[in-house]
Formats: sequence, C-alpha cells, structure tokens
Amino acid sequence: MWVAGLFYFFFVPDGKRYRPIGWMYAVPLVLFFIAKGRGYYMAPAYPMLLAAGAVLGGRAVASLAAGWARLMRGHTCTALAVGGALAIAVVLPIAPVNSPWWKVANKVNDDFREEIGWPELVETIAGIRASLPAEARAHVGILAGNYGEAGAIDLYGPAHGLPKAISGVNSYWLRGYGDPPPQTLIVAGISRDFLERNFESCVLAGHIANRYGVQNEETTRHPDLFVCRRLRQPWPVFWKRFQYYR
Repeated sequence: MWVAGLFYFFFVPDGKRYRPIGWMYAVPLVLFFIAKGRGYYMAPAYPMLLAAGAVLGGRAVASLAAGWARLMRGHTCTALAVGGALAIAVVLPIAPVNSPWWKVANKVNDDFREEIGWPELVETIAGIRASLPAEARAHVGILAGNYGEAGAIDLYGPAHGLPKAISGVNSYWLRGYGDPPPQTLIVAGISRDFLERNFESCVLAGHIANRYGVQNEETTRHPDLFVCRRLRQPWPVFWKRFQYYR
C-alpha cells in the first residue's frame, strides 16, 4: 500500500501537486540507506504514504464491477487484519522472554533483547554504591557509556537512592557532570582501556547480567562495571573531549 502511495505522488496526474511530499520520503530514505540508519527512522513517513495508497486503491476498486469490488474489499480487510496481527506479534514485546515465539520475534526485531536487564543493571550499581565507604558515597557519580544505560539509571535509580547518570552520549553531554563534580565514579558501558587512560585508579567492581540469561549489547560488548577515582585532567577539559553520538 505504501508503494502505491509513492506511485500516486510521482505518476498519477492529480497526485503531482503533492510531489514535494513524495520527495520528502524519497530523499531521507536514500540518505538513511547510505548512512545505514535503522528501519524505523522512516516510520513517521508511512501514514501519508498509506493514505495516498488507499486513495489509489479505492479508485481502482470503485472502477470494478460490484461483485469484484466486494471481493476486493473483503480480501483487503482480511489482509489488513492478518498483517496487523503479524505486526503486533513481532513489534510489541508481548511474547514471554525466551519462548519460541519470543525467539522468532527477536530475530525480526532485535531491539527486544536490548530491552532486557535494565532493572538488574541498576540493582547491581546500587549494590556497588552501597559497598563504598560513606565518604565516597557522598560524592559518587554514575558514568554511563550509552543512552540505554543512562536512561535506566535515571528511571530506576531514584528507588535505590542513586544520583542521575552523567554521560557524553548525544544530548546527555549537554547536561554536564554536576556541581561539584563527582570524586568517585561507578562506570558502566565504557572500556577499561579508556578508563585507565583517563583515571588514576579503576577497579573492576561487578558485571552486567540479567535474570533471563539473554545475550545483548550490555552483557556481551561491555559487561564490566568499574569504580574509578582521580581524573587525570580537570573535569572541564575531560568533558570537552567526551562528547560523542550514537
């Protein structure tokens, strides 16, 4: 249906006045394809394409004999219902984790596995914080390597008495590192090599895991949690170099 909508914008005579809308889809699509963007980046464009495709399809059905028109409308309704059910099955996280259904859905939509383990991550960080001396706990910060970790800390952390996450990723960098800066950092999602280059002391303090045993970015790419102290350079200098995008 969305292909029909794109055809309408570019090739149907009375759709040509909406051609800029077609280009608003086509140009970002090509750019995202070149940049290897995720498929859902273009999601906001599809309602307009589906609407245009419905116009074209409605005209085609209206031109048929009454019997054929009823048959086509029935097939269309059936296809929409089946397509909607399949989409729900693989887009919404409703399958029990590690069930056969979940494994199939996870192959189609690999974001599912990245939704697993955030409460456990925060619980582990809270445990590390509780193990620190009282003086260190009073000036502790939590440094997160990506927005998933930072978001989980901000969402679940208050229940454990944790401070807000600090991170150099995307717009998190704009929020800074706090005033006064933390003296002790619990670090998630950043390599040991980077930390040892930038801190005088970094100690392995824990590992990221989840209760389902699901392997995802947190458990495979950067599963280690560290406690780091004594930044080798002033915070403003470090922070200027710490901005990055993902």
